[in-house]
Amino acid sequence: MASRAAAAVLVLAALICAAHSSAAAEGLSRGFHAASCPELEDIAGTLVAETFRRDVGVAPALIRILFHDCFPQGCDASVLLTGNNTELNAVPNQTLRPVALDLIERIRAAVHRACGPTVSCADITVLATRDALVQAGGPHFDVAFGRRDALAPASQDLVDTLPAPSFDVPTLISSFGNRSLDVADLVALSGAPRMCPRAPPTRPSTCARRTCSTTSTTSTSS
Repeated sequence: MASRAAAAVLVLAALICAAHSSAAAEGLSRGFHAASCPELEDIAGTLVAETFRRDVGVAPALIRILFHDCFPQGCDASVLLTGNNTELNAVPNQTLRPVALDLIERIRAAVHRACGPTVSCADITVLATRDALVQAGGPHFDVAFGRRDALAPASQDLVDTLPAPSFDVPTLISSFGNRSLDVADLVALSGAPRMCPRAPPTRPSTCARRTCSTTSTTSTSS
């Protein structure tokens, strides 16, 4: 259990650190929504737990959504935008699981009913992924809030930076390195679909050593 808990933290830290180089990597705080939406974590936690009981696969599915959101241009929920020429229509995102996308939307709707449109989809996605990791056996740990949602999808050039199944190891290492991620982060994220059943690397990843609570993007909340 201890190794799985450590791996869960490493996975989420690596995912959020994929946005480390985004334009506005500041302004996040654990209490960002404390006054505007004190019910946020209770709402998200309840809906995630209910969904996990029906489908444990929602945990790795949320991890994959978060990765596909954060890697191209930062954690800004741009992958959730619908319509023509959106990221969801891009080949790498066509296999994102509907159950996880629907869960994020249900949390958003419930939060907006309770608090109004005060919480970004980017924050909801990070929170839902944290809660799913907890349901899968990881520890409960605080996440910082205050991310802003993109108003437009990432460009195709940025979406094309997502690691492809055809990438060999040197190409994967280079791809992750371009996002200030290292080999330990690559190993952690490669094991995420199996919820990291083995112990994480003994050497802490670059992102695990950072203060990842300061990663964000610059668009407006939805």
